[in-house]
Amino acid sequence: MSRILMVIGLTVAFLGWILYRLIVKKDLNKNLNNMYLGLFFIGTWVLFYFFIVDWF
Repeated sequence: MSRILMVIGLTVAFLGWILYRLIVKKDLNKNLNNMYLGLFFIGTWVLFYFFIVDWF
C-alpha cells in the first residue's frame, strides 16, 4: 500500500510542478524538456507496473 501512495504522491508533486510553472512562473515553454522527461519517467513506470501486475 505504501508503494501506491508513494507513486500517487510523486505524480501529484509532478503535476504541482507543472501547474506552478504554468500559472505562477509562466515559463513552462522554457522547461518543456523537463516536463517531457518527467512524463516519460511516469509513463515508463506505469508500463512496468502494469507488466508486473499482469505477469504475477
